[in-house]
Amino acid sequence: MSERPGLEDRRAGLQRMKTKRLNLKRTQTINFAAAKHDHLLNAVTWDVFAPPPSNSVKGKLMPSALSRYRHRRKLSVEVHKKYTNDGSEYEVCVLRVLVPLSKAKRKQAINQGISRMKEAKSSVEEFTSMRRIQDEEDDDDDQTIHTMGTGMMKDTGGKDFEGWKPRYRIPVASVIVQRTKGRSLFVSIDVGGGTTQNRELIFDTEDDGDGFHEKMNKEQEMEEDRKLWKIEAALGGIKLPKFETVSLLIEIVSCWDIPAGDAGGTSDPYVVVMMGEEQIHQTSVIYKTLDPIYTLKTGSLFILTVDSFDLFKNGGLSFLVEDHDDFSSNDLLGVASVPAKELYQARGGRMEYEFNTKGHIAIRCRRATDYDKDFLTHYEESRKMDVAKESPKTNSNDILSMVAKKSKKVGGERLYKVRPNPDPQEPEETEWMSDAQINDALMAPSRHWVDSGTGDLGKIHLEILECIGLPNLDVGGFLGNKTDAFVAVVYEDAYVITDTIDDCLSPRWLPWSKRAFTLRTSHPSSRVNVGVFDYDPGLSDHDLIGRISIDLTNLQKDTEYILSYNLYPSSQIEGRKSEGVIRVRLRKEIPDERLYALTGIEPPRACHINVGNRKEFRVVRQTCIGAQDYERFSFHIFMSYVNELRAYQHVFFYLEDSLGTLLLWRGHFPVNLGFTKLYLPLHSMAAFVVAICLVERPELIPSFTFGSIAWVMMAINGWRKSRPNLWARCTSFRRIALQLLWGRSPGASEKIEPYENWDASKSEIDKFMDRIKEAQRLAQVAEEKAAKENAKFEREEKERLEDLKEMDATTKTGGLRTAVDPVAQSMLPFQIALGMVCRCIRFAKNVLIWEEAYFSFWVVAACMFTAVVCLLVPWFFLIKWGSRMFVWTFFGPWMKLLDIYSYKIKDLIGDEDVWEQMQAVRNKDAKSDMRVRKEDAKKMQTMKEHMFGKYSVSIPVLKLDRYADIPLPESSATPYQAKELTLAELAMEEAGYKRTRVPGQNLVGKMIPQIAQEEFTAAPTGQAILNFKLLSPASVGPGLIKAAGSTRAAYIKIGSIIAAAGVLTVFGVPFLGMCTEWVFAKVLHS
Repeated sequence: MSERPGLEDRRAGLQRMKTKRLNLKRTQTINFAAAKHDHLLNAVTWDVFAPPPSNSVKGKLMPSALSRYRHRRKLSVEVHKKYTNDGSEYEVCVLRVLVPLSKAKRKQAINQGISRMKEAKSSVEEFTSMRRIQDEEDDDDDQTIHTMGTGMMKDTGGKDFEGWKPRYRIPVASVIVQRTKGRSLFVSIDVGGGTTQNRELIFDTEDDGDGFHEKMNKEQEMEEDRKLWKIEAALGGIKLPKFETVSLLIEIVSCWDIPAGDAGGTSDPYVVVMMGEEQIHQTSVIYKTLDPIYTLKTGSLFILTVDSFDLFKNGGLSFLVEDHDDFSSNDLLGVASVPAKELYQARGGRMEYEFNTKGHIAIRCRRATDYDKDFLTHYEESRKMDVAKESPKTNSNDILSMVAKKSKKVGGERLYKVRPNPDPQEPEETEWMSDAQINDALMAPSRHWVDSGTGDLGKIHLEILECIGLPNLDVGGFLGNKTDAFVAVVYEDAYVITDTIDDCLSPRWLPWSKRAFTLRTSHPSSRVNVGVFDYDPGLSDHDLIGRISIDLTNLQKDTEYILSYNLYPSSQIEGRKSEGVIRVRLRKEIPDERLYALTGIEPPRACHINVGNRKEFRVVRQTCIGAQDYERFSFHIFMSYVNELRAYQHVFFYLEDSLGTLLLWRGHFPVNLGFTKLYLPLHSMAAFVVAICLVERPELIPSFTFGSIAWVMMAINGWRKSRPNLWARCTSFRRIALQLLWGRSPGASEKIEPYENWDASKSEIDKFMDRIKEAQRLAQVAEEKAAKENAKFEREEKERLEDLKEMDATTKTGGLRTAVDPVAQSMLPFQIALGMVCRCIRFAKNVLIWEEAYFSFWVVAACMFTAVVCLLVPWFFLIKWGSRMFVWTFFGPWMKLLDIYSYKIKDLIGDEDVWEQMQAVRNKDAKSDMRVRKEDAKKMQTMKEHMFGKYSVSIPVLKLDRYADIPLPESSATPYQAKELTLAELAMEEAGYKRTRVPGQNLVGKMIPQIAQEEFTAAPTGQAILNFKLLSPASVGPGLIKAAGSTRAAYIKIGSIIAAAGVLTVFGVPFLGMCTEWVFAKVLHS
């Protein structure tokens, strides 16, 4: 149904009227003078009659002619001296309009004015004063003061008049005398927002009117000088370059403790930024809050490009916080002024300002860069980054591809169709290949690498080779529709995926497919999360087949690992079943091992990965934590937590073995004597010596306590290093210590053959499982015995009650039991609490058994250092003299004096007020820190949502899985030998040829954060290649290889030549001179 004609125009007119009123209100309240103090220099006053303006509502409904002598006003032209924060001063001249304080005073003033007009008696008064007007001395009523006109300033007081109160404060530049007529002056007042008021002022005498006119003209002639004076004060000694244009990036961070503008005690605040009368920015509305935080979505950022002189001329910027109302005009809640000097000199730091009413606002400001301008210019059109576009693709979208042949027989040999596509360099030869050919090609080096992440400690080179024995998760298997597998990899802030292999339960990714990834690392304890999924088109989610978590702390650099893992849907839920095997190839590259080890002293930074849609969100999330949702109640998850806590009783088996080895002096430390191997009870010997020392010298208890912690953890490290399963071993304390001392790992690269030590490892596992089964059998026997005894007791009790004939129905056993179904909402908190307890125990266990090797190393190092320090502390001396001081201080008779004078001291210092003030300061600081952290987190989250996608996944940074993924026995490790390349190949590789850079999601910086930039290429400046060791000798002449050195080597050679020349000059020349003198002396003597 169409609206009536003219209705839209009326609505638009009402909106324009509302906007005009709002702008007028803003202009009437803005404060541009950031002055602390005010001196009143002089004031001249007149008493006048002021009829309503002709362009006001009152003037239209009641003509001015009918109310010419109903409004008595006092006009005061005042000159004030203002002082800025840095001590600069300037003058301002204002016209203050005062009204009678009460009805009686109003009536008295009207009668007095009429009497003066009849008698032609002047009302002019002149005052000269140097009274300083402080903020606390301001007796003006803020509810009735209005600031009008351009160049607005806060009314910090003025000349006080008994019986009068200030109503308006108008800069003299905003008042224009249009004409005079007898006693009347007709003036035009600029009230801002493009609005003017035409007023008639009726003076008591014509001379009064002429004097007012002359005074206004005189003061207005001085306004230009005052403006220059004000600009100089605002500059504060800054020398502005001529015709300088500055671009300022300004961020409205947040407001807090603002006034409530709505009836419910909240506000719907938004911030308006004005420079002079011009509105330059406005944020979006944030509903129902008194502490709004403005982000990229709500318009927190803008760029102000302005002439620097104009910035100082306008006095800076004003930030107005207003309350949005749908059905009435918006309410102004407060104004904060930011001086131009602070904006001009800002470097991006956080700046806080007070509103003139209540509350605060925080902003940031700095010079805008080209990146800032481009970012905000294309903000609306900007798209997601490359990371958010990492989504799987498949070629099997139709029925024909499902039923197409996947294998054929040629000449008695079975050939398989290569998926996802044949080799682009040899498409015909590699479209169909035999199983042996595919296996040979599988182990060839990958041709294209995806470089992702933002770490700078090293690189992880990961290749997804194959999956074996995956389940079929698609329907229509009889038609050839099988699992469409792809692999997702999540490491710190990097998220990458492989190509999708269609309709295959044992997919293999060949060297020309997307399978190779270079992951940049920022912490040595970070894990590589790998998930295998079945691709599903449309709106349905990709199905998780299984996942693994690769622990990198136990892997060495310059070693090529081929690792096989069982795939499980979860690493935390018991009763899990393998869903196939995944095989990967991995290598660590660590340029600086000392820095790598030092970084392990602090926990890894929290990582979040943002993606663009829900399907990708589930892929990333399930890759990291599995298929279960631990934020929802599940009885299976709940019982898994309970059973996990019960399973920790297995630690008693290890304690039994440890105590037996320690107390029974069982040998464990091998010593090779040549003809035999002897096992020494080293731990028993150490324990015996420690016990003897503690008995004789108890003051060593603190030192030996910390030393014992380090000793126990070192013993556990030795036990882990001696386990027969080579893949279950951990990094040794010695290796990390040598990394710190020498900057490199000791010994050669690791070499492990497939199934090496597997028989001994299997025997160890079987032996431990037999012990668990035996313990469970004994526990079951004890439980059955207790049940029989309980049944016997109940039977005897029943017989006794029957004999007494006092049997009650409620004492029957085995009756009906009421089954109460668990309620998810009530049980979820218990599940979350159990999960938190389990995660804490897992982390402590991982540190204790060296799963978190670098954390364990620093715990041991700290305990050793503390033990040495405690060894040097004279504990007996400290305890003895500390006890003496305590007893003599608090138990002597002088405590009576404290009892006598304690109340006087309290009254003197007012301890309650002092404590309250101290507590208030602490609470304020804590609240401020929490607010800043909350602001930073919310702004970073919003920025990442814009750049990468709105779905955010928190990436686990610590090893908190219940079950650790250990490589299968068929895994292997060999020393890595880099392939020798020709000069052209090496130069292209270092320049990033055949590599794709996918940036990580680690943002750095404030206001407009940027992705942490990493060096994508290793190409040096000024020479062809960087690493000459990889250069093939056959590709160039031996002379070039010999001469080819780094710039550093060249500098060393040049420095060596200069040093040798200097040594020869200092020592050789005098020696030659002495030899020459000796020869000449011999010749002359002969």
